[in-house]
Amino acid sequence: MMRYLQLAFVTTVLLMAGCAPEPVFRLESQQDDVLNYRGMEYLHSEGENSSVTMAYYRHFGKHILMDVEIMNHSDSILQVDTPNFKYSAKKEYSDGSFDPLSGGTAIDPEQVILNLDLASSRAVANERTSRVLDGITVAANIASDVANVGELTDEELDQRDNQRTREAIERYERRDQFYATVSSLNDQRAYWETEVLRKTDLYPEESIAGEVRFPLVEDANVVEFSVIVGGEEHHFIYRQKKFQP
Repeated sequence: MMRYLQLAFVTTVLLMAGCAPEPVFRLESQQDDVLNYRGMEYLHSEGENSSVTMAYYRHFGKHILMDVEIMNHSDSILQVDTPNFKYSAKKEYSDGSFDPLSGGTAIDPEQVILNLDLASSRAVANERTSRVLDGITVAANIASDVANVGELTDEELDQRDNQRTREAIERYERRDQFYATVSSLNDQRAYWETEVLRKTDLYPEESIAGEVRFPLVEDANVVEFSVIVGGEEHHFIYRQKKFQP
């Protein structure tokens, strides 16, 4: 009886935990000079050598996605790279005091792409190994059939057929999962290659735009971003709001 009650309690706790909705986050600008377009707030910072336009796009998983455009107004080449994108998150109170929570740089797309390539390489290697083992199993089954011709009962033959059917289904499902995994990794790689700002040298009067991902700090209610270009630092301050469904 006690074991049944314990199992019922654990099951109830798991169901309650599994059904709890995730909070929804939004960023709102804390600057006066804001241009609104299609529901997005565009903030602009102008410097002598560079200008930066930033817009909050959305929270996605454990990341904050920002749209950023950078223009080079200088007469020399300026480099755009992950260490140039910084953030700081803090918990601010009504009396003006605050607790710093976290800070650092944007998610490095080069590292993400490397991790995706490594994951793809491991998936391919595992599939090759599985196919070799499948071939060995099939060969062993054929050898067993030859060695036991006429010696197996109808029931044993049915059991063997059922076992081989299950093995064939498992091979199909594993192969299908492999193709889905590789396809997903390739799709993710394509996104990080084309949509996210990567290391780039900007020539005079040249610009570049794309997404920049920052880590989400759930307890923060103020997030400050800074973009460093050509020795100039462009600041953008947002208030992070948390909504519980």
